[in-house]
Amino acid sequence: MNMKKVESRQSYRSVMRRKSRTILTLVILGILCLSIIAIIAGRMIKYRPPAHDEKAVSGEPVVSEDYLYREMSTDFGYSFLMAANLYRQEDGALNIYLTNPKTNEVNIRCEIKDRDRGTLYYKSGLILPGEYVTELKPETRFSNEPHNVDVIIYAFEPDTYLSAGTTNLKLVLQAW
Repeated sequence: MNMKKVESRQSYRSVMRRKSRTILTLVILGILCLSIIAIIAGRMIKYRPPAHDEKAVSGEPVVSEDYLYREMSTDFGYSFLMAANLYRQEDGALNIYLTNPKTNEVNIRCEIKDRDRGTLYYKSGLILPGEYVTELKPETRFSNEPHNVDVIIYAFEPDTYLSAGTTNLKLVLQAW
């Protein structure tokens, strides 16, 4: 009688050990499969850096004093020049005179968004050191009235496109 109890306990333990090993093996295989999928997906998805702004011009623009064209230094060690008075034109374009000084060691890019709704109004392509963009074309249609906007300047390392800092300016986009 004692023999049967011992045998049944041992077979119960043996079954539980086999189930535990099977579950552990399946979990390890699942983690391995997910790792392989992540590696393959990572190699297939390539980072595409922002495109160079096709309207970028070498040099520095001549800007009317009405635009309050000024140099702005950042905490990240780079600067940029830009019109602080943002005037929307009749065709919807924005005169911005965004300049990346040739003394910078970063590329810059600009986005202008509605401060309350986050709607993207304008964006530039990549502006290299020593280049400027006079105007930006609208990304969407929006009302012709003053808008509170965030002007976001992104800086990128030239070779790696890693972030070199982001600057946010709170300005008013004037109607034409």
